[in-house]
Amino acid sequence: MEFRQRMLFISRTTRALAWFYIFIEYWFVRQNLNNKALAPLVLIGTLFFISTQIYLNRIPEERFHKPLRIITLGEIALICAFIYFTPLKTESSTIPGLPYLFFLPCFTMALWYGVKEGMVYTLISIVSYATIMFASNRIGTQNPGEQLIAPMSITFLITWISGFMAETREYERRERRRRTVELTTLSGFATLFDSTLKEKHVYKSLVDAVSRTITCDVVTVFAFEPGGEYLSVASSYNMNELEASIRIPRDYGLVGLVLESGEAKMIEDTDLEPRFRQMLETRRIRSAIYAPIKWRDEAYGVITVGSVIRNNFNHFDLNLLNSLAVQAAVAIHNARLYADLEDRIGELHAIFEIDKAITSAIELETVLQQIVQMSIGLFDAKISSLMLYDEESQELVIAAAHGLSEEYIKKGNIKYGESIAGRVIKEGRPIAVYDLASDPRHIYADYVKKEGLCSLLSVPLSLKDRIIGVLNIYTDEPHMFTTHEINLFTSLASQAAIAIENARLFESLEEIYLDVITALASAIDARDPYTHGHSHRVNEYAIMIAEEMGMSASEIDIIRNASILHDVGKIGIREEILKKPGRLTEDEKLEMQYHPYIGTKILQSVKLLEPVLPLVYYHQERYDGSGYPEGLKGEEIPLGARIIAVCDAFEAMTSDRPYRKALHPAEAIEELKRESGHQFDPKIVEVFISLVEKGAIDLESIYRQQRQAAEELSKDATLNI
Repeated sequence: MEFRQRMLFISRTTRALAWFYIFIEYWFVRQNLNNKALAPLVLIGTLFFISTQIYLNRIPEERFHKPLRIITLGEIALICAFIYFTPLKTESSTIPGLPYLFFLPCFTMALWYGVKEGMVYTLISIVSYATIMFASNRIGTQNPGEQLIAPMSITFLITWISGFMAETREYERRERRRRTVELTTLSGFATLFDSTLKEKHVYKSLVDAVSRTITCDVVTVFAFEPGGEYLSVASSYNMNELEASIRIPRDYGLVGLVLESGEAKMIEDTDLEPRFRQMLETRRIRSAIYAPIKWRDEAYGVITVGSVIRNNFNHFDLNLLNSLAVQAAVAIHNARLYADLEDRIGELHAIFEIDKAITSAIELETVLQQIVQMSIGLFDAKISSLMLYDEESQELVIAAAHGLSEEYIKKGNIKYGESIAGRVIKEGRPIAVYDLASDPRHIYADYVKKEGLCSLLSVPLSLKDRIIGVLNIYTDEPHMFTTHEINLFTSLASQAAIAIENARLFESLEEIYLDVITALASAIDARDPYTHGHSHRVNEYAIMIAEEMGMSASEIDIIRNASILHDVGKIGIREEILKKPGRLTEDEKLEMQYHPYIGTKILQSVKLLEPVLPLVYYHQERYDGSGYPEGLKGEEIPLGARIIAVCDAFEAMTSDRPYRKALHPAEAIEELKRESGHQFDPKIVEVFISLVEKGAIDLESIYRQQRQAAEELSKDATLNI
C-alpha cells in the first residue's frame, strides 16, 4: 500500500473511532443536550468527512499538501462549532470527551509533516478552544483544569508523540532510500568500471557517476603525471577548457593533504579552511569533498566535488564519494594491468620480429639499418642512431641513423668516456637523459637544439666480454624513460650486438672465402705461364659489364666469384694438353670440354658457392647452341655465363698461347663483333664495346701488357734453354 493511502486509512480509522466514542458519550447525556443544534452539525460533519476523504483520494500528489492544510483548519473549525452549539443544560460544559477531538487534526498533521507542523495546529486548536469556552462563559471556577488544560495537554502530548514517530519513520525511510540509491549506484558503476579496460574511460565514468548521484556544481579528477610529481585534470564536470588544463604539484593544498593522509575530507565552509585553494575562475567554491583514488598502497589521484553553497554536503555524500573513488581505483589498477599485459605481449611479438629480421640479414650495413628502424618501431619514436666503437682509435662512429640530418651525423666522432655515448662505453651501463639540451655531459648542445632532440636513452651493445657500440633512441618531447623501457631497450641492444657480430663474422668468412678462391685461381693460372693472370682479367671485365648493365650487388658478387673460378676444372686436365703447342686432337678436345663439369664437382661441396655453379658449368656454351657441355641456346644460358663467355674469349684472344700469338686488342674487338649472335650474346658484346668506347676498358693498356707478358715469356724460354 502506498504511503499516502496508508496515511488516509489511518486518518479515516482514527476519526471513525473518535466519532464512535463521541456517539456513546452523546447517548448517555442526550437528555441534557440542545438537540435542535445537534442535527445540523451532525449532517454538516458527516458531509464534510465524506467529501474531504473522497477529494483527498482523487487529487494528485503534487497538489495534495495545500488542500490537506485547508481541510485540517476546516476540521478544527467544525470541532469548535460542535463544542459551541452543544452545551449541556445542567452544566456550563459540553459533551464529555468532545474537546479531545482536537487531537484528530493535530495528530494527522503531525503524522504527515512532523512535530513542527503538528505543534502549529495544536496551538491553533488550543487558542480556538479557549476562545470558544471563554466566549460562551463555560469555564467553571471550581475545576478549570479539567475543562481546558487536560484536553489540550492530551492533544499536545499525542501530537508530539505522533510527530516524533512520523519523523523517525521518515528519517528511516529516507535512509533506506538513500542506501538503496547508494547501493544501486555503487553496483551499477562497479559493473561499469569492470566493463572498461581503458584508464581514461574509468576517469570519465567516475565523473559521470559522481555528478549524477551527488548534488554539486563541479567535479574534478586529478591524476598523476608520469614521474608522480605533478597532477593534471584527467576528467571533469562543468569546467571550461582553461580550468580543465590545471596542473598542480602533488603537495598542493587539500589535494596534497588527502594524498598524504590517504583519507577523504569534507570542507563545510572553504573560507574557514586555510589549505583550501580556489582553482576555478568561473565560480567560487564554498563547500567541497576530497577523496583519494587509492587501491592498497598505490595512489592514482584525487577526486574533488565542489558547491557554491556552504554546508552543501553531508557524511553520506562523503562516504559515497569515497566508495566510488575506491571502485575507480580498482578499475584503474585493472586497466593498467591489462594495458601492461598488452604492452608485454606487443613487446614480445616485436622482439621476436626484430630478432627474426636482424638475425636473417647477413650484410652488416643491412643489419645496422634494420636495428635502427626496429628500435624506432618498438618505442614509437622518431629518431635513432647506432654507433660502433673502434678500439684502435677509441672512438665511436655513427654507423646507421634515422631521423638525423647529415650535418649531425658528420659532426665528429665521440671519444671514449666523452659525452653520453662515450660514458655508456666507459661505464658499460644504460644512461637515460630527460632534457638533453641542458645536460652538461652532452658536448653537442647546439646540434641537439637544431635537431629538436629532447630526451635520450643510450644503451651499450654488449657481447660477453666487450662492448662493440652504443644504441641511441631520441624523443622530440620530454619523456621520462621507465625501468621497464630501459630493460626492454637493453634486451634489443643485446640482440643487436649478436646480429652485428654475426654479420661481421660472415663478412670475415666472405673475405677468407674470397682469398681462398683467389689463391685457387692463381694456382690454376700458375700451371701455365701463358694463362697467368687470366682469371683476374676475366674477373675485371665481367664486373665492369655487370655494373654497366645495372645488376644488383648480390648478382655482381656471384659474377665476381664465378669469373675467378670459371676455369677451376682445368685442375683435372692433363698438363700436356693444357700446354700443347699445336691443335688438339678430337680426344683431347673432348677431355678439355670436360673441365666445366670437373669445376662444378669441385665447387658443389661448398654451400656458399651454390649460386656460382651454373655460371661455371655453362660458361663455354655458345649463343647459337653449338657450345658445350649441354648445347644451350640464347636466353637458356644463364646471363652470368654469357657475360663470362665474352670476357673469357676476349682475354684469351689478347693473350699469347703455346699454339698462337696474341691478337691485337682492336682485332679481338672485331672478332667479338663477327661472332655476335653466333658465339656471343649481342647485347653483352654491345655493352663490352661501349665500355671500350668510354675508355673503361683501355685497349692500348691491354696491348702494352701483351708485349710485356710476351717479353717475359721469351726471357723465361731463353733461361730454360
